[in-house]
Amino acid sequence: DRIGLIGPNGAGKSTLLKMLASRFAPDEGTLSLQRGLRVGFLEQVPHFKEDATIFATILEGAKSPDDWESVALAEEYVSKFELDLFKPETPVAELSGGWQKRVALARELVRGPDLLLLDEPTNHLDVESILWLEELLSTAPFATLTITHDRLFLQRISNRIMELDPRHEGGILSVK
Repeated sequence: DRIGLIGPNGAGKSTLLKMLASRFAPDEGTLSLQRGLRVGFLEQVPHFKEDATIFATILEGAKSPDDWESVALAEEYVSKFELDLFKPETPVAELSGGWQKRVALARELVRGPDLLLLDEPTNHLDVESILWLEELLSTAPFATLTITHDRLFLQRISNRIMELDPRHEGGILSVK
């Protein structure tokens, strides 16, 4: 599935993604993920290690930085995401927000996710980059759960849209 998640500010969309990404536990109840499920999480504002370089950051998603398949996959994403316009040792901090978003996305894709969680993935992207991301997500071999206020983007990449809002019965409205 490719699910788009919308709702008013403060409804808990980003909190839900952080729980699904195991960044923190729910206040109550139990969250059960399928055993062995690989989850990638592209945060609204990606975080990078201090002095992180492009290639080293992408390899953070690898099972092992010495695994040749992971290195080859990282090199493939460097090319696909046009990050080869920069030297691999370029510090991520020197890149614009849009390029940083690409580095963070490549890092998550090297993980080989079964489910990719995206929180406002179009922030800091220009129109060309948004179109590129639409193409990537609409043909991806994994499930996605995307939060964005860009409804056109959501319609193009989702096969189901859910609105998280306490006004709906059960707090959620789901539309194919």
